[in-house]
Amino acid sequence: MTDWGEWSRQAVAEMQARNEEWLRRFSLQGAPYRWDLGTAELIFDRPGDHVVADICAIGTVSEAQGTLRWAWANEAIPSTAMRGMELIRAFGEAHDLPLLVMPEWPGGLADGLEMLAIAGRVQDANGGFVDGEQGLTLLFTLSHFRVRPSGDADDRAAG
Repeated sequence: MTDWGEWSRQAVAEMQARNEEWLRRFSLQGAPYRWDLGTAELIFDRPGDHVVADICAIGTVSEAQGTLRWAWANEAIPSTAMRGMELIRAFGEAHDLPLLVMPEWPGGLADGLEMLAIAGRVQDANGGFVDGEQGLTLLFTLSHFRVRPSGDADDRAAG
């Protein structure tokens, strides 16, 4: 039988190590960024190029409501931004882990970060990313990092 508390602690440690790795590898500490749910990308700006990662929206934490909501239960998040979410829900069902299958439950940022780490471990993601504004925190797993030159068609379209 698996000790889920230990498994979760390992997932958190693994996520921290993976985040340190991509930040170091691409020199992204403090780099300006933007994410786009429509294209499911997180884009970091560097002089001369961009570092791009695919995102999977895992969920949101609402400070006002004190809840964590999985992305699959949030109709405001497009399906393109949730590729890979089915793995987390299926894992929760297979291992009888209610927090991974309930659409929304009471929780705060610490719970969200733990769920992000668990999701990242289940997906074998390259890392995680957290962003928020006005009391809502968005949680993303990251995969498929790549470097894109500046001045490409996406930059020209963005103006």
